[in-house]
Amino acid sequence: MEKKKSILFKILSNVYVKNLLLMALVLVVLITIILVALSYYTKHNETIAVPTIKGLQVDEAASILRASDLKYEIIDSVFLAGGVPGAIIDQVPKEMANVKRGRTVFLIVQAKSVQMVAIPELRDYSQRQAEAQLNSLGFNNIIIDHVPSAYVGLVMSLSYKGQQLTAGQKIPKGSTLRMAVGGGGEDTGVDSLEQENPATNNNTIEKSFFK
Repeated sequence: MEKKKSILFKILSNVYVKNLLLMALVLVVLITIILVALSYYTKHNETIAVPTIKGLQVDEAASILRASDLKYEIIDSVFLAGGVPGAIIDQVPKEMANVKRGRTVFLIVQAKSVQMVAIPELRDYSQRQAEAQLNSLGFNNIIIDHVPSAYVGLVMSLSYKGQQLTAGQKIPKGSTLRMAVGGGGEDTGVDSLEQENPATNNNTIEKSFFK
């Protein structure tokens, strides 16, 4: 027994073993300090439920969020028909979600006026291209009128409330538009006999040239 103690004493008294044990002790202490600090900094397991603020005005919601130790930020405003101007339409995180104190709640509010959108240049575009551009801008109710034209399927004009629009003109987003599209059937003004007899056309040109 004494022999075993003597061997253990020799091992522990070795300078290299002492240094290794000291390093291990320091490492354990450092890890413990870091874990305690992280737990305190992140307020581990200390969460609150996000209150329901949809439908409220921003001022009302701000008071409720501050009382819950939460921040807020308006990230977008959209216009919805029948909505209350200035009211909160949506929130992120959603209501009753568990978050840490000091978290920012992002708000989307009802715009106080209709958003105005500039109309792009669409004349001579194909109907499909023009509709795709208008849809991307929020115009989904487009009435198509086919009018006589030498070019089938090309946009001739775009109108809003009976008034023809020009490129860059702004109108309320989501408005109903009328698009005049070429439907063919227009007389090009070239005489059919001249088309059938190109030789006659050449003779006429030559006579007029040498006259």
